[in-house]
Amino acid sequence: MIEILIVEDNAAYLDTLKEMIEATDDMSFHTAWRSAESAVNALRHGDFPSEALLLLDLNLPGNGGLSVIPAFRKACPEGNVVVLTQEDNELVVLEAIQAGAVGYLLKNHPIAELRAAIRDIHGGGSVIDAKFSRYVLQALGGRTEGNQDVLSPREHQVLELMAMGKGKKEVADQLDISYHAIALYTRNIYKKLESPNITAAVATAIRRGLI
Repeated sequence: MIEILIVEDNAAYLDTLKEMIEATDDMSFHTAWRSAESAVNALRHGDFPSEALLLLDLNLPGNGGLSVIPAFRKACPEGNVVVLTQEDNELVVLEAIQAGAVGYLLKNHPIAELRAAIRDIHGGGSVIDAKFSRYVLQALGGRTEGNQDVLSPREHQVLELMAMGKGKKEVADQLDISYHAIALYTRNIYKKLESPNITAAVATAIRRGLI
């Protein structure tokens, strides 16, 4: 079951998200906040599922939505942050990814696509709105010569497949190895690249010329 937290100040859109979650068998609505401040305070003092998924708006009253990410990552260390916003500034997309978001979607996405994206991300993938994909790759794609390749050949395969948006189970099936092996390779990749999640790991690998 995917436990979902939401930070969203638009009441109508929040209701739409709740309805989607409640109508989906493998998703469960946990908590919602209408401001960044209330979310940060609750995350700092409450008890939340370690693997929760956060749907995060950015354009919030008071502090912006990005201020929620550090508190969420501490409260839910195995969780994922999906930015769901109307903010289409390319620099903000990069800032969100660098802060730890593994998904960035605009609110005009159909609900069915959002549901699929949540499942992909919960399975270990990452999803960035197609409008920003090329920009993000270009911005993070400066390669430097002479980098020592710290990844093993198998870790390379895993990272490249996950960079394509495949979840851990899909990677395991494609490489014909166990899900637990993929989880181990993924942890090793994060450690070697000093990255908290797959999006950051891919960005680091591209920047260092490893993939």
